[in-house]
Amino acid sequence: MLERILVTTSRTTPNVEPLLRLVNNVPVEEAVLAHCVESVLPDTARDEAARRRAQADLDAWVAEAQPHTPVKLSSVVTVGIPAEQTIAAARRLSIDTIVMSAFVSSPWEHYFLGSTAFEMIRNGRTNMLVLHPPGTNEQIAGGLRRPLLEHVLFPTDFSDFSLAAFECFAGVAQKGLGRVSLVHVQDVTHLQPHLMDRLTEFDTIDRERLSELAHRFSDQGIETDVHVELGVPEQTVTRMAKTLDVSCIVIGSRGRSLSEVVRWGSVSERVVRGAECPVLVMKQRSRDE
Repeated sequence: MLERILVTTSRTTPNVEPLLRLVNNVPVEEAVLAHCVESVLPDTARDEAARRRAQADLDAWVAEAQPHTPVKLSSVVTVGIPAEQTIAAARRLSIDTIVMSAFVSSPWEHYFLGSTAFEMIRNGRTNMLVLHPPGTNEQIAGGLRRPLLEHVLFPTDFSDFSLAAFECFAGVAQKGLGRVSLVHVQDVTHLQPHLMDRLTEFDTIDRERLSELAHRFSDQGIETDVHVELGVPEQTVTRMAKTLDVSCIVIGSRGRSLSEVVRWGSVSERVVRGAECPVLVMKQRSRDE
């Protein structure tokens, strides 16, 4: 994880400052800058001309930035529907994490109109680092102004997919991880009334489980703290991210169909919508991936 990333951008005008800010704050070995020439009704000649212009711009961007970073930089331009092309490019180039910005408006828009970021969270199998630029005029990395792994908040519900995400996340400990806050939220929306008087018992059990996970980091000298909260998971996680002033939230995601998201929603998607800091969404992989 965080070795070979694909950095998506909707712009092709060279501006190295945001790119350098990104690669200098995320501990990676290689970054591929990616742009998709959006085309729903293909026009071979026109699309190829647009692709070549975009490729030339990205190549200039990379050439200007490369002398200022040890991270290996390259670029790729595709033509088609952005979400589909980005997912395909990530597979083809053996990318472990896709980096992109998400300009969040309303949940209604995301459910029914969609956005490239949320389409990829639902349909992709590659981990995604979603940034939240403070304004629509910001370019890539506008929402990344400190080292990504300076202070990470990792929420877990102790499910198999969440623990699998934890195992993957634990592998980045040697990449400059500064502090880890582990949190489990006792979900009030699913807690049966007759169990409310056992919250103290559940709290003790959950803290013990979190402490076991925390040892994976504390044994390496990494500062850790554990939290058990009662509330709505996504609301509690985003509130804690602000309170603890974390640099990033890392959360597991099963990946759901659009119909499932409309009916029940996805905690990871709602965290991405509500967070003001970067969110690294760890995707569940199939056995043969």
